[in-house]
Amino acid sequence: MIEVRRRLVPRDRVLVLAPHPDDESVATGGVLQAAVSMGAEVRIVYLTDGENNPWAQRATELRWRISERDRVRWGSRRRREALAALKCLGVAPSSARFLGFADQRVTETLLGGTREAVERLADELSGWQPTVLFLPSLEDRHPDHGATAVLARLAMARARWNARPRVFEYVVHARRAAGSGRCDSVCTLSDSEREAKREAILRHGSQLRLRRGFLLRFAEEPETFVSGLSAPAVHHAAHPLQLVRTRGDQWSFTVRRSRRLTLDRPSLLLISQSDEGMSSLRVPLPRRSGRCALQTPDGGDILGEVEARRDGAWLTVTITSPGLGHSDFRLAKLDLPLRRGIGLFDSWPWLSFGSLHAPAAMVSSELGVASAAEPLVSMAES
Repeated sequence: MIEVRRRLVPRDRVLVLAPHPDDESVATGGVLQAAVSMGAEVRIVYLTDGENNPWAQRATELRWRISERDRVRWGSRRRREALAALKCLGVAPSSARFLGFADQRVTETLLGGTREAVERLADELSGWQPTVLFLPSLEDRHPDHGATAVLARLAMARARWNARPRVFEYVVHARRAAGSGRCDSVCTLSDSEREAKREAILRHGSQLRLRRGFLLRFAEEPETFVSGLSAPAVHHAAHPLQLVRTRGDQWSFTVRRSRRLTLDRPSLLLISQSDEGMSSLRVPLPRRSGRCALQTPDGGDILGEVEARRDGAWLTVTITSPGLGHSDFRLAKLDLPLRRGIGLFDSWPWLSFGSLHAPAAMVSSELGVASAAEPLVSMAES
């Protein structure tokens, strides 16, 4: 296990990507203190203000109805809490950047305006030029964390680098049904650092009524990370989505059917990236064998074709669309919108496959992805 603080040097420029205010404290409170103590520069980029947090807001403010104005006020409060927490960690308020993406809707931001969101984050990376980057893992069960991990990968491929950063991934919301759970790097906190991290977490008062115990546990344990950009195994036995192959503009998957998937009306979320640009698709999962046109959500333009073939408990789905061709970095996710609609976490993570235009410091074994030139065969067919 590598001690992260031993890999930091005074000339480092450390950047933490935080999906919400409080993630910086629970995931990297020790790392930030270590970086500041040795004179390294730090920056924290918050993707959202955490404004869409209704149950915490109801419990804290003792109100049932929450208007849009209430949510904006709540987001402002969470920004102030984040700045107060950073002060406990020795980080100046000027080190914080807030992008203002919609809380609980980072996945929608990713799918609906992929290029704009990615370019904004790429500009942050290009402008700051971090030498060390901390970001969420694809395996995190919170949809905003998983989507932030995807955005980060796409942005890293678009950013203009002077030197490639060292990357460390963190998990706040532990995996449940899939994921390796591995870590290879750790930041062990001293007593004083642990106490400062605890004080930082307590500054997030809006979150304590419902999650005090959960958050404070992070102050009692070492911070753990995976170095490099990991990828959940595309053939993980617990994951109901399995990749069969990618061939040009055609992607094929098998999906293990279940009562739960039928009730939750799942969709396949697909993202591809290449030098020519990025594209994203939401594909409603067919219920039976057959072919149908893949259309835009408003039923307007035809984007391609979906073919489904049922074989017992498995459904083979083949998506053909020009937007999927000529890509060398691909991601897929089995999305359960009904569960996300009531605030539940993801059951399964994003899957990453294909080659990423990765920083030179990351070798293929750290990326954990397969070559796009090699067809992958699902476990169902092996």
